[in-house]
Amino acid sequence: MGTLLFAAGAAHLLVVSLGHSDSGVRTLIVLGVVLLVFSALHRWRRHRRSRRRPPSPLPGTAFPGRSASPVEDRLWSVRVTVADVPGGLAALTGRFAALGVDIRLMQVHPDGTDAVDEFFVSVPPVLDEADLRRAVRDAGGRHAVVRTADVHELSDTTSRTLAMVDALVTGATTLERCLLALAAAHDVRRVEVPEGVGGDGHGGAREELSGTAMALPAPGGGVLAVHRAGVPFTPVEFARCRALAQVARSLEERSLEGRSYDR
Repeated sequence: MGTLLFAAGAAHLLVVSLGHSDSGVRTLIVLGVVLLVFSALHRWRRHRRSRRRPPSPLPGTAFPGRSASPVEDRLWSVRVTVADVPGGLAALTGRFAALGVDIRLMQVHPDGTDAVDEFFVSVPPVLDEADLRRAVRDAGGRHAVVRTADVHELSDTTSRTLAMVDALVTGATTLERCLLALAAAHDVRRVEVPEGVGGDGHGGAREELSGTAMALPAPGGGVLAVHRAGVPFTPVEFARCRALAQVARSLEERSLEGRSYDR
């Protein structure tokens, strides 16, 4: 209100002082035209500048040396070890929120005093792997593994596992393919059990988990050696794969029993 009253008083004083002569009227008209032209040029330049400047997906956040890309957000997987205590995830999720990262899916893998948490996040195109690693480090996370993800990984693990069981029952897929998808493994091979290795009662070696490798008894004998580069398997992932292998062995045993009965 103070600014408005001041402007009204100044305008009135200017009009009164110049409006009593012909030259004063002309001066007011010229000043008005100059101000209108200047305002129009200013708006036109600002409009051109805004059209040339790429839109920033993170208002108020500057990324020196980078330009925004018109491509859509990208999907990433961020696996990190955090302390398994109340509020242990608050710092990390808060850091993601500050960067404009949208958490689409989260999986928790308890492991003693720590927990391995895997986030599937939608990330603005101005961010890259280094930004995600820095966010994890600033939030106190450890052993971060960041990789690009596929949209099919957004389905929850229970639904994916049930779909795999159905495919195994109908014969639409194999156990090897299911293990590749369920554990995000890089290689699944069937190997014979060396002599002298203890069995598990199903014609295969004992189940074993060791870092980035695990061994599961294969249907029909032998061992399925599952490997994943760089990312150790968690006990939760091992339990899921072991249960799926048990389903496949049960199906194999029933199939053999049915053949024996037919004979």
